[in-house]
Amino acid sequence: MRKLPILAVLTTSVVSILPLCLLAQNSPQDYLKVHNIARTRVGVKPLVWDSELESHANKFLSNHIEDCMRVDYIDPSPFARNMLISGSTENLTGVDAVAWWVAQKQNYDYESNSCIDGTLQCLTYTQVVSKASIYLGCARDECNNNGGTIVICYYDPPGNDDGQRPY
Repeated sequence: MRKLPILAVLTTSVVSILPLCLLAQNSPQDYLKVHNIARTRVGVKPLVWDSELESHANKFLSNHIEDCMRVDYIDPSPFARNMLISGSTENLTGVDAVAWWVAQKQNYDYESNSCIDGTLQCLTYTQVVSKASIYLGCARDECNNNGGTIVICYYDPPGNDDGQRPY
């Protein structure tokens, strides 16, 4: 029996787990974990992954991957969505995007049920924690125009109904 040099074994091991590292922080479990931590903190039931919503997110990305820097996409879907586009030098993960949305909590005033200073800079957070939403599906892709990365998540049923508190 011939023994492989240790370097060959290590190289083979590293190469075999490299694809797993590339998927780290972009799997359905990763998206759910970050969403559900934020939801647990405010007493809202966890979201459930939905492959149909994931498919919808991937379809949206495939239609807009060429023009990633535009943020005014019209999306006629019946689902709510959160979207984040990174700059050209950033490699944005799904977990990074959800963490950014959750960080918008600082702009939300629960008492008035509105964004502070009348801006809309808390709506991504309120969608993440909306008790109305049950299902989640997300996707992430690199922009073809070197415009960075785009992450999108769809929620069903939609949250952020006027006058309704997210939790």
